[in-house]
Amino acid sequence: MKKSVVILWRNGFGNQLFQYAYGKIISEEKGWELVHNGKGRACAVDLIEFGMVKDPQDIKKMDSTHECQLLIDYNKPKAVELENPHNYSNYLDKIKTFFPPIPKRDPNELVVHLRLGDNGSNVYTPFEWYKKAIDDNNIQFSKMFLVTDEPNSSDALKFQQHYNATIFSTATIRDNEERKKAVSQIMQDFNFIRQFNKILFSNSTFSWWAAVLSGAKEIYFNNEWQPNHYNGMIKLGETNYPNFKGICPFSLKQ
Repeated sequence: MKKSVVILWRNGFGNQLFQYAYGKIISEEKGWELVHNGKGRACAVDLIEFGMVKDPQDIKKMDSTHECQLLIDYNKPKAVELENPHNYSNYLDKIKTFFPPIPKRDPNELVVHLRLGDNGSNVYTPFEWYKKAIDDNNIQFSKMFLVTDEPNSSDALKFQQHYNATIFSTATIRDNEERKKAVSQIMQDFNFIRQFNKILFSNSTFSWWAAVLSGAKEIYFNNEWQPNHYNGMIKLGETNYPNFKGICPFSLKQ
């Protein structure tokens, strides 16, 4: 039997990147195989198919030859460790090697991620929060790009009107028939954010990971942010990585 780290895929794309990175680090340190259950809303099968991971052979589908040594599952009590940013502080350079490199854009351009469509338990972040963030922090940019899953929303329109922002529309996985198309679009948008030197986002593990893997010199995020499903135990807003700047233009707590 092969000693293995087993990932049970759950939740969305950003959450599953936490599962993958955590599992990959443990498997390399222990010399165990990294395997997955092949199920999930947008699982590693898609990450491999669309070239999200650098080496598709580093994660396999679990079979009868694998003996579970560690189970990575968001439904388990210790899942809180997955989204603890402090657990990854010493592995940032290593984690970046898990993913393919990408070309970089003009360093003076800014990308903003506005997540609305499937925000789930996260708090809605209005245009005014981003505008105040830009003003308060004197964020300078030559051109703005907006990545959003709701390009026709009033908030997206405000970005266009106020900043002449170019909008990139992310896909939301709504049903199985659109799954492949949606995942492909998500991958494109994720890697698009990674190309920027200046990134602004609020409550999203999707953009948190894109920022971590970007190498950007200016990363602005909501330092009040804590995933609701952990009941305040962990704040991704506590991220203190190089070039990350936690901001709170005004409280989003309800």
